[in-house]
Amino acid sequence: MTKMKEIPNMLKRMHEGDTTVLAPIFKYYNQRLLYFAKSLVRDDGVAEEIVADSFVKLWQGRMRIQQQDSIKAFLYIATKNACLNYNKSAHAKQYFDHELDEALLMADPEVYTKILRAEWLQQLHEALQKLPAKQREVFKLSFLEGLTTCEICAELKMSPNAVFANRSRALEALRKVLKEPILLWLIYLLAKLP
Repeated sequence: MTKMKEIPNMLKRMHEGDTTVLAPIFKYYNQRLLYFAKSLVRDDGVAEEIVADSFVKLWQGRMRIQQQDSIKAFLYIATKNACLNYNKSAHAKQYFDHELDEALLMADPEVYTKILRAEWLQQLHEALQKLPAKQREVFKLSFLEGLTTCEICAELKMSPNAVFANRSRALEALRKVLKEPILLWLIYLLAKLP
């Protein structure tokens, strides 16, 4: 997946009105924003509409963005505000028995946690896709499905040494690729499990 910093002259192109720059931005942020919005409004259709509107707002407000890193903040803030507005609207009140307290939503540490979780899961997914097929399969069976080495041997028709080698190579590759310390810590914890 393209990283935002790898898009040449992205801000300049946005400021000049080059709409082709939106495709990689959309591809990079769409899933993360959808997960975030769904966690706030609990309605897939509404979440998709809010996220689409956030990209429109990004384009409309592109001249105010002066740093490439501000794109992420702009999109998350626009999405969060639209979700809060939706939750306060009369339409949303039919789904809730009591009025939502905006102050609680704004101060809710779960919002930040949900943003981080969405991004970590996306990073882990992207990193796993970069692994060779055998390493990826051994990693998934071992750490995501919780199979033992013997069960993996039977499933993939591999020797215990091959399973160990592929698991070790996968962990080492993920340690090099993943930039967030929390992800490295989670992989370390998974590796220490029996």
